[in-house]
Amino acid sequence: MKRSIGWLASLLFILFTSFNTVNAEALDIETERIIVGFEEEVDLSVLENVQADVHHQFANIPAIAVTVPKTEREALKQLPHVKWVEHDGVVKTEAQQTNWGYNLVKPPKALQSGYTGKGVKIAIIDTGVNDQHPDLHIAGGVSFIGDRTSYTDVFGHGTHVAGIIGALNNDIGIVGIAPEASIYAVRALDDNGFGNQTNVIAGIDWAIEHEMDIINLSLTTKQDSYALKKVLAKAYEKGILIVAASGNTKVPLPEGTDVLYPARYPSVIAVGSIDEDHLYSSFSYTGKSLEITAPGSYILTTSHVLTDNANGDYIVTHGTSIATPFVAGVLALYKEAFPELDHKEIRHMMQINALDLGTPGKNKEYGYGLIQAPTKDTTPYSDVREASWYTPSVQHLSGEAIISGYPDGTFQPHEVVTRAEAVTMIGKILNVETDSSETIFTDVKPASFAAPYIQAASELAMITGFPDGSFKPDDPIVRGDVAILMKKAFHLPDNNTASFRDVRPEAYYYEAVNSLKTAHMTNGYPDHTFKPNESITRSELTVLLSKAMNETRE
Repeated sequence: MKRSIGWLASLLFILFTSFNTVNAEALDIETERIIVGFEEEVDLSVLENVQADVHHQFANIPAIAVTVPKTEREALKQLPHVKWVEHDGVVKTEAQQTNWGYNLVKPPKALQSGYTGKGVKIAIIDTGVNDQHPDLHIAGGVSFIGDRTSYTDVFGHGTHVAGIIGALNNDIGIVGIAPEASIYAVRALDDNGFGNQTNVIAGIDWAIEHEMDIINLSLTTKQDSYALKKVLAKAYEKGILIVAASGNTKVPLPEGTDVLYPARYPSVIAVGSIDEDHLYSSFSYTGKSLEITAPGSYILTTSHVLTDNANGDYIVTHGTSIATPFVAGVLALYKEAFPELDHKEIRHMMQINALDLGTPGKNKEYGYGLIQAPTKDTTPYSDVREASWYTPSVQHLSGEAIISGYPDGTFQPHEVVTRAEAVTMIGKILNVETDSSETIFTDVKPASFAAPYIQAASELAMITGFPDGSFKPDDPIVRGDVAILMKKAFHLPDNNTASFRDVRPEAYYYEAVNSLKTAHMTNGYPDHTFKPNESITRSELTVLLSKAMNETRE
């Protein structure tokens, strides 16, 4: 019988760890450390006839880390309950060994906002942290290195990272990007800055279980890992923002090179380094997966060294792993500034607010650009100034050139949207193309800005118009019609289950409105209505389309 977590699994874990380790050592068998993944639940019975040393059983993915004779690896892969077997590769830190970077990512306008990361929990999965440093406050932590229970940093790397994120705003040393964030030290790398992927996976596991908001991974590996990718995807699914170093190189990279793992995974924000001249650092990995850059060349931060200096010790260091905590710290500020937003919306907001560097738009050297801290005014429009419920969506679609403001610098979020405008916005998201501005509708002029999108939407059967052959492009579009348009455009799943008390089964928009609810794009109004016959505003449609873009990209 299979068990995942329980008394039988624990008993088997102890037996395999103690008994089989002795056998393997006594016989002097060449062994290999691997990760074994299962279809649904961990089944320790697969090791009954294997001389195995079990290191860890994970809580959030059905997998175990185990050392077995090399000859047993292929046999394990063939067992019916085993889904994958992979080598437990080595992960290392990415530091090469004042803080000029602080004012670069947190300029005066951001400083005036007063955001400090208060209430945000950040797990630093690294070499531990020196919690005795007078410029640091550590909220807690754990160690996954051998039988050590202390997360005290012997190597120094984790302490460098912690200082950039959370050095206290006091009278000594330096100040971190998010000095009031809650820092957790997760020791997954040893006294030399190395560790197995198992240790890192266990650290991510711990971060999930302890409901961290952000995970900082200032480490890299050249080896792709199914287990590591899976647990990171699980963390992201749980709403955790994950940042990782893109990697350091001592030689020029060949054309087509991408960032290292785990930064390369889609659930992770890959961070590159820039120098004081706003140029990407010579050591920084670049590539298509690079998402953002931050200061990483010669940064002053906290040191793990313990001396008699009452003010603590500091060190100048550099590397993409030093750029990474700048991003973790700034994301903590976003979390504090916009607590109502989910992790995907904050990630998009970070991208849009980045200071564009290099060739315009996202590129392989700088990603979206230099990370910038949030301010009280985070949009380019004079009438979208507060942290309103629609602010991040306006930022998102504006950055993607889906929407634009008016000549006077306003966005006019409460103005109604016309039918032509709605089709145009969706057409831009879908990147539809047509060879003609001539449409089948009698009232759509070829010179209209919306004509090509209306024609394309007609060809794709997204719209049909009215019985008299018109489209009425200048009429306000109602919420029920928006639901129909979005269901067709984004291929939303069918749903005939009633979701709102004012959407009757006999209504032509019934299924489409319910599909929006199923796709998590709307919850309607607090009184459980959808108001399908009311005109939709620019802010309302912007939020719906921003969510649609987020879902279709994942």
